[in-house]
Amino acid sequence: MDMKSIDFEEQLEKLGKVPKAARYGAVGAVLVLVAAGYYFLAYQDASASLNAMRGRSQELQRKLTNVRAVANNVGEFEQEVATLERELEIALKQLPNRKQFEDLLQDITTAGKKVGVSIKSIERTREVEHDFYAEVPFTLELEGNYHNIAMFFERVAKLPRIVNIGSMKVSTADRNNASGTELRVEGMATTFRFLSEDADQA
Repeated sequence: MDMKSIDFEEQLEKLGKVPKAARYGAVGAVLVLVAAGYYFLAYQDASASLNAMRGRSQELQRKLTNVRAVANNVGEFEQEVATLERELEIALKQLPNRKQFEDLLQDITTAGKKVGVSIKSIERTREVEHDFYAEVPFTLELEGNYHNIAMFFERVAKLPRIVNIGSMKVSTADRNNASGTELRVEGMATTFRFLSEDADQA
């Protein structure tokens, strides 16, 4: 007889003598060990990987939703950008980011000629800088009758560039003409410009 068979039979006899409660307990312990091994060796890693994949999936879903929302509103965004560009263009004409004082002088002189007002002098004075813009003051001296001077100031107010007329001193000019008494107007006006590093020095 094979020795291995004898040993196996002896082991079975010994096992048969073990009480049922002990045998069931041993089987239960083995099952617990197998379950614990599976949990620590396989389930934990798989669960962590699954949670990471779920988080990544939710993040991608949020990004996809945002992209779809932007794609659906591209037309609106383009229209809004075009509107803002037009508004900026208008603002730059009113408050240029370059020193365009010579252009303003020409506009003022032209406005005076169109209504019969004689511009005697325009002299720029020292700028006053603020956070992002500068005040550009200048003295103004002109002559004309009351009606023409009123029309001149109306035209200046409609210029694309902002010009604030300050206090003016009005006196009678040395000469009169057929259209009425000539007035001399002297005072200070102010225009403005954006401050920028690349601004032309004028």
